[in-house]
Amino acid sequence: MRSRIFLKLLITLLVTLATVVLLLLFIVNWSFHKGFTDYIQQGELKKVESVVLLLQSQYQQHKSWQFIKHNRHRWKTVLETAGIETPPPPPRRNHRPPRRAGPHIPPDTQPSDFSDRPPKPEPKDMWGDRSPQALPLARPLAHRLALFSSDRKEIVDPGRPSKVSHWLPIEFNNATIGWLGLEAQQIESDELAHSFVEQQRQSYLIVAAAVLILSLLVAAVWGRFFLKPIHEVVNGAKKVAEGDYNSRVVVKGKDELAELAVNFNRMTEVLQRNETLRQQWISDISHELRTPIAVISGEIEALLDGVREPTQDRISSLFNDVQALSKLVEELHQLSLSDHGSLELFNEGVDLKKTLENLLVLMLPRWEEKGLSFTFDNNTNQNFHITGDQQRLTQLFTNLLENSLRYTDKGGETVIRLESLDKQIMFEVADTTPGVPDEALDRIFDRLYRVDKSRSRLVGGSGLGLSICKNIVEAHAGEIYAENRSGGGLKVTVLLPKK
Repeated sequence: MRSRIFLKLLITLLVTLATVVLLLLFIVNWSFHKGFTDYIQQGELKKVESVVLLLQSQYQQHKSWQFIKHNRHRWKTVLETAGIETPPPPPRRNHRPPRRAGPHIPPDTQPSDFSDRPPKPEPKDMWGDRSPQALPLARPLAHRLALFSSDRKEIVDPGRPSKVSHWLPIEFNNATIGWLGLEAQQIESDELAHSFVEQQRQSYLIVAAAVLILSLLVAAVWGRFFLKPIHEVVNGAKKVAEGDYNSRVVVKGKDELAELAVNFNRMTEVLQRNETLRQQWISDISHELRTPIAVISGEIEALLDGVREPTQDRISSLFNDVQALSKLVEELHQLSLSDHGSLELFNEGVDLKKTLENLLVLMLPRWEEKGLSFTFDNNTNQNFHITGDQQRLTQLFTNLLENSLRYTDKGGETVIRLESLDKQIMFEVADTTPGVPDEALDRIFDRLYRVDKSRSRLVGGSGLGLSICKNIVEAHAGEIYAENRSGGGLKVTVLLPKK
């Protein structure tokens, strides 16, 4: 896996750098070629401008072009006066040079063709057949100039320009009296210019090769440096997969790779915490189930052995133990459903105030039996109707009130408050001593968690009530949290949205 990622990254960097280098070389070569061509042509145009001035002066003297029409001698004089060399003109295509006298060769000894002669090798370079021997001869400037009338008819054309690229007007008395045509010079046809361009191309190739080699080295080093934190995460993931939840990776920098390392460390912390909770959960569940089962088994065994008489009280005690065990199993089932998102809600209109009043009437005898008092604080003018599951909300209030009833010392007080806010309805249960240690506030909603296990078993709690409350509130898209009161005791607040 490591080599594949490294090769992909290396190839990506190389392809990108190679593309950029080749594109840059192409642009530089094109720009240089164009600039060099323009430089040569601008030099020729300056020379040609002096020819235009001389022709204007000659035309002013003769008042027409008759003095130079088809007169190559005068044309040559004008060009030489302007500083332009005038080599002999190239031969006409339809002109056949005279045959030179030589020794007579009998017809039977003359070769019929040249097929038996081996062809002479033509030097080539890496750009193709562009050696000086293969290049066409450079045409001198004099052979690429021609004089035309105002309607662009030929007056003097000693070199026969193949294609006029520049037309320079010859003016007299604010009127165009003729044109001087110039055929642009091709760099490829000039041996010296071609040699210079060829050297530049070779230099470009050397630079490109050097840049690509340097890019390869930089890409290799950068690829290993870039993949190092990824490899650390991969190695850490392998350790986690083997069960080592203490694995952590070093966080360096503030980029995406550092964020990946931070998230990996958070993941391992959560996994480690969940593993601890799982082990604790299994231990607590086994203990919670083993205790009532052992009690029930002992009682039944004593009845079967005849040690105890099957009286009505003993049978009622066994039934209560079975009921408590069934309740614990049902609570575990409810938690399992909420974990899998299968907790069914039958939404309907629920009056929270009426639901609480009915519940308090049923629980009042138990409060009085324990010597506790309670206060129900609510505003009768407010609307406490929401859309929710009547049965689940009743279970929520029952669990919270049961929790306060069990864990409030004798002679204490429970304050129940119901208030309608802008977008939520707040339900609050606050009791008196004893409270909960601050470090335990974040864990009281964990399953089977008890602040004082011995005291919890004494009052009959299973440690699942507040966990079920949290799941019911979250199923209704609400919030639940706990905090200690200033005078002692615990306050649990529930916020349910208005719908």
